[in-house]
This record gives sequence, C-alpha cells and structure tokens, in this order.
Amino acid sequence: MNPYLFMQQGNHAFSNKDYGSALRYYNKALEGIREDESPLADLYGNIGNVYAATGNIEEAVGAYKKALAILRRLEDYDRIGMTYANIGNLYTDNGDPRQGIDYYNQGVLLLERSRPGEALAVLYGNLTRAWIQLSDAAKALAFAEKGITLACDLNRPQLIAEATHRLAKAHGASGDLQNALHVSESAFALFRRLKDESGCAGARYHQAALQEQAGDLDAAIRLMKEVVAFDERYKLPKLEENKRRLVRLEAKYLATRT
Repeated sequence: MNPYLFMQQGNHAFSNKDYGSALRYYNKALEGIREDESPLADLYGNIGNVYAATGNIEEAVGAYKKALAILRRLEDYDRIGMTYANIGNLYTDNGDPRQGIDYYNQGVLLLERSRPGEALAVLYGNLTRAWIQLSDAAKALAFAEKGITLACDLNRPQLIAEATHRLAKAHGASGDLQNALHVSESAFALFRRLKDESGCAGARYHQAALQEQAGDLDAAIRLMKEVVAFDERYKLPKLEENKRRLVRLEAKYLATRT
C-alpha cells in the first residue's frame, strides 16, 4: 500500500487519540518512505508525537532526534526550530522545565533568524509557561510580552487570544493580581468572540485561581461553576478534578462564614 496513505491513516488515528493504531500506521509508512527525506522527517516527528502523547519520553526524544538529523541535512531551519520546540514541550510537560527551556532557546535562535511566524509566537508562549513553572516571573513576563507583540503583528486572532491568556498568567505569577484579572478578562472576551469554548474555560479557571488568591471566594466559586459547566457540556477530561476543586472552594467559603 502507498506509504503516504499509511501516514494519512496514522494522522487520522492520532487526531482520534487512537495512539496504538497511529503508531502501527506510521511504522508501516516507514517501510516505504525511507528514500524521501522531507516526508520522512515529518514521519519521525509524528512518531515522536505519539510517544510524547503516551508518556514515553525517551522514545519520543529518539524519534525527534531522527527528524532533526534529516532536517539538518536539508537545512530546513524552520522545521528544526519547531522540532526543538516539540522536545522542549516534552520535558516541560513532564516536570523538567529547565531542560525544556534549553530546547526552546535553540528553537528561538533558529526561528528568530527567519521571518517571524506563528511557530515563534507559540514558542514564546511555551517559554512563558516554563519560566512560570520555575517561579521566574520576570522572564515569564518578558516572553509573554514578546508573544503578544508578535501575535498582534501577525494579526492572528487565535494567537492574540492565546498570547493574552499567557500574559495574564505571567502577571499573576508576578503577584500583580489586579492586572492579571484585567488581562484575563480581555483574553476571555477574545476567546468568546472566536467561539473557543476551551479557551473561555481556561481563562475562567485562571480567574478563579486569581480570585481565590485575592481572598474573594464568592467570585472564585462563581467562576469555577462556569468552568464545570463547560466541562460537563463537552465531557472534558478534567470534569471530576474541577468538580473537586469547586467543592473545596465551597467548603473553604463555608468555613469563613462559621
């Protein structure tokens, strides 16, 4: 069978979170695509994404590095930068943001040399998140501001909404709760205009945390009820976790009234 068809089937399975089938299709594609380097690099990247999604860090890094070796031969610096970003995400998502930042920085060096685009804006957002994890609010804020500036220059509404959300998180990490809430409301409005329910829920979740930190438990409860309603409507995976958070907030509120 045509290896490119196997790639398409793998992509379809991956989008449906059927990672076992995706990996089988991608491995079948490998058998017939080894002489065509550009799609082979994509294929190794896709295999890395499967391993990353299933928590197999070493296998994911190995696949990404195979993609990098090909892309270096092709001198495709944009895709090299994006692959570095994928490796950075892998480490950051698995609790090692400092190693993630090392890969992000390599990606930034390459992507900033070419025409700035969506991948670089996303990468600035990833660096914001990683520095927040490391409790360095100043660096997080610096990258968040770079991200929103680039997103606005590109005039991409979805990127602008996501960058605004990251900026709100950076302000929150710095302890500037009032500004964080103001920026987060702007992010919510942007997500709502885009009909991005997931983005809306993320903004409300962050606002609930900010209100709890500010001591306004009533507002935090109201916001978490909106988040739970989003989760229930779309059967999102964090529904039970967010229900427990809402119960905890309500208990905390009741304790202050007795």
